[in-house]
Amino acid sequence: MKKVFLCLAVFAMSLTAIGQEKEEKTFRLKGIETNRFIDNWEVSALGGVQAFQAFGEVELPSTNFGDEFMPAFQISVGKWITPVFGARLAYQGFGVNDGTEGNDTTNLSYHYLHTDIMVNLTNWICGYKEDRFYNAILLGGFGWAASQSQDMTDSEWNDEYAATVGLSNRFRICDALSANLDLTGFITKDEFRHVNQLLENEGNKGINLELMAGITYRFPERGFNTVDYEPYKNKISSLEQDLAASTKDVQKGQEDNKALKDQLAKERKAKEQAIAEAKKIKETLALYNGQSLSIYFTIDCSKVTDRNMENIKFLAEAIKTSPKDRVFTITGYADEQTGSADHNMELSKARAEAVYNALIDLGVDSNKLKIEYKGDTEQPFTGRPYMNRVAVVR
Repeated sequence: MKKVFLCLAVFAMSLTAIGQEKEEKTFRLKGIETNRFIDNWEVSALGGVQAFQAFGEVELPSTNFGDEFMPAFQISVGKWITPVFGARLAYQGFGVNDGTEGNDTTNLSYHYLHTDIMVNLTNWICGYKEDRFYNAILLGGFGWAASQSQDMTDSEWNDEYAATVGLSNRFRICDALSANLDLTGFITKDEFRHVNQLLENEGNKGINLELMAGITYRFPERGFNTVDYEPYKNKISSLEQDLAASTKDVQKGQEDNKALKDQLAKERKAKEQAIAEAKKIKETLALYNGQSLSIYFTIDCSKVTDRNMENIKFLAEAIKTSPKDRVFTITGYADEQTGSADHNMELSKARAEAVYNALIDLGVDSNKLKIEYKGDTEQPFTGRPYMNRVAVVR
């Protein structure tokens, strides 16, 4: 009995998800509305012939091919969850022989209760069509098979689990009725038909093949509603476009925000540099406040060198930030050890003008500069002739 209850439980579980939903609630799958629990139920009744064939490690006595065929019938109740998938609970039985030879053959009564998954291959491949004439339905499941001798009323039942596979061919008669031609079978241990232990065949398996025809009745509330997805597709497309536009706006906002951050960082860095430069200039002013800055030249030369330009640049910033009424005097000199007095006077003038022109090029106001030149008449650095080749800014 436990195996019977297990078959019933599996069938019930396959329908639980739908049974728990309210009747007015539906689900959509690929353009088809799934149905309420009370919709798309059907019942089938079939009859035909069956034959059991054993296979395995133990060699069994052969029987006449005709002796293997026995009548069979099946009834089932099922529900289609979608146009492609459904489930059913089925019972079939009648008689099967025990596989022994000749007059020793014992006819057995058997019962097979099983639950199956139904897959409508036609709807799956060709799309759902309610009034289609032909539907091919794949069957697969498992259940409980049992047999008992028809000749010995006191014999025990022998039962085994079994697996079902088959194909149901449905031919539409009308909305409610279809004709069935089913080719199915179940596989189980061969012991299920040897309740009297007439043969020792443990380890063998067997397949019971059935060819049955019958009728299927579909209860009212049948069929599935199709869903027009075009409005939804258009709405989704519109939402996707809005989302894309919003995403683009967000990206632009992020780019603008990044640009603003970069600009602020650049301005902050520039401000820090300006503060640093101002501090340096202030320090330079403090350094040169009331003191002189000497720009040295090589012998008989008035050209400002690159090394001198670094000092002149600091001097230019100091002069530009000095009080407006402050005037700086540039005095040129030449050493008395070389050249004539006239030559040295011209050389000292050229040295003073070279520093003057460099400061003007650096943006210093000419009103803040004054030029003097002493030639070799004055030597600012006594005892060091080479240091008198200079222009002094005071």
